[in-house]
Amino acid sequence: MGKLVLYNATILEGEELDEARGYLVVRDDVIEKIGVGMPRNRGVDLKRGFVLPPFVNAHTHVADSIAKELYLKKTQPEVVGPRGAKFRALKGPKSQLIRAIRSVLLDMLCTGTLAHCDFREGGLAGVRVLQKAGGALPKSVILGRSSKWAELSRLLRACDGLGLPSLDAIRARALKEVVREVLGANKILAMHAAETAEANAASIRVTKKSEVRRALELHPSFVVHATWASEDDLVALHRADTPVVFCARANSLLGVGVPPIRRALGYGVRFCLGTDNVAVSQPDMFSELSFAWACLRRADSRVGGEEARALLRAATVEPLKIFDLPWSAVQEGARATFLALSRRNNLLDLTETYAGLVNRARAGNLRAIFVNGKRFKPSD
Repeated sequence: MGKLVLYNATILEGEELDEARGYLVVRDDVIEKIGVGMPRNRGVDLKRGFVLPPFVNAHTHVADSIAKELYLKKTQPEVVGPRGAKFRALKGPKSQLIRAIRSVLLDMLCTGTLAHCDFREGGLAGVRVLQKAGGALPKSVILGRSSKWAELSRLLRACDGLGLPSLDAIRARALKEVVREVLGANKILAMHAAETAEANAASIRVTKKSEVRRALELHPSFVVHATWASEDDLVALHRADTPVVFCARANSLLGVGVPPIRRALGYGVRFCLGTDNVAVSQPDMFSELSFAWACLRRADSRVGGEEARALLRAATVEPLKIFDLPWSAVQEGARATFLALSRRNNLLDLTETYAGLVNRARAGNLRAIFVNGKRFKPSD
């Protein structure tokens, strides 16, 4: 039986990421023990480094990496709207799309992300492109999308669910049938909602309901953005126990606003973090955490370590409740899948662990990725 001991570490343990300063024992592919202090038998000295769950990027459009910085001198609708520039770029040769997707998936691994949820355009053919480009890691949770709703059953058999670009992508009567089929297949149902002020205002004007309220009527697995969610919307999300995926960097770079992370915390809304379109922002969760922390501090300078811990949970353990992934939090009896970060340079002399990690940690601190007890190299 293989055994590995990592010691002299700060371990973010369990679903709450509680700090445990000590050691971790892995036997075969399972975490056998997490202890305080020094182990009886020493192994790998992490030199006061950190052990935490891997990142899960809860919202991506990885094929958009074919056209990075496409958003320059354009508004959000001009970039990602129904006739936006990204869709013209996605019509390029399949071989180029596959190359672009593979490059961005490798970059995810190099920045500690072992899973992502992708809203994949192009119907069944689009899903197949991502499946061909991907590998075992990072795990791609694929939510398909198609204007040919006759292929919906085949699409659902090929992927993990449906990712709607907006509530108006399908006519209201057909939308109910689509939702019934997705939920009946026990697949993930997700949608963009309240990403822009204009779309949300139009929804209220025409239907007398916000986009978030309309989305909740469909009982989604989660909604994406909610950048313009009102206080009532946040209360409704909390009552429905429906998570939101916030995409702070992409929202800001596309000029549509800043997600209400501080208010969501205040109302007890469950949330995850995503990087959205790779044409706009690289899918680096270290960068996403740092930016989200800046947004949170801008909204309320009184926030501290507990709010930073909530951001870390949003990037690691909270998505595990939505996606069927083959690992869990760092805890005894769990699969030994985790990140080990070095406490060097930027992470020296921290006075608070959670805030220090979300504000300062970067890919250069990534000492090792362990998958099922084995050290994993992105080039493997």
